[in-house]
Amino acid sequence: MWIPPTEPAHNYTFSSSIREIEEEEGSELFEIHDGEPLSSIKEEEINSLFSFDVAARDEDEDNVYVAVGKSQSSIDALSWTISHFINGSSTTVYLIHVFPEIHYIPSPLGKLPKSQVSASQVESYMAEERGKRRQLLQKYIDICSASKVKVDTMLVESDMVAKAILDLIPILNITKLVVGTSC
Repeated sequence: MWIPPTEPAHNYTFSSSIREIEEEEGSELFEIHDGEPLSSIKEEEINSLFSFDVAARDEDEDNVYVAVGKSQSSIDALSWTISHFINGSSTTVYLIHVFPEIHYIPSPLGKLPKSQVSASQVESYMAEERGKRRQLLQKYIDICSASKVKVDTMLVESDMVAKAILDLIPILNITKLVVGTSC
């Protein structure tokens, strides 16, 4: 059954190592599988982490999604994931990082709306922000590499972090999601 979402759709932009997803007005269709039973849902709360494990459909490949950000709890979530979910070389960890939409560009006059600065200023600022995100994600990639875990990154541009992550669950068929918390 095909159902158009009622909320703003996401636009996917893929590159070889980083996936960027931006919220965008418009309509996108996605498939919802009715009648597929969820054989088990396991919820755990350990050291301010929680994860959901819905029975995986593909036994050959094991994907674990970890929401990461700037806080220490993200490193704790990734470390916990590596120690609890990694089943040899068949497991891939997907790092999901949600970053805010850019509405304003810093300038000598203060922060100005994107529409009121030149395209070169917008691109320069966005390139600077991409560099900061790459630097942030590199420490998580290094942790995975040190543990010999396959890793991929996914960037989502949204002002609503929780909603953006929840929207990814049916789109990517996420069966294992680990999220750290900040207090």
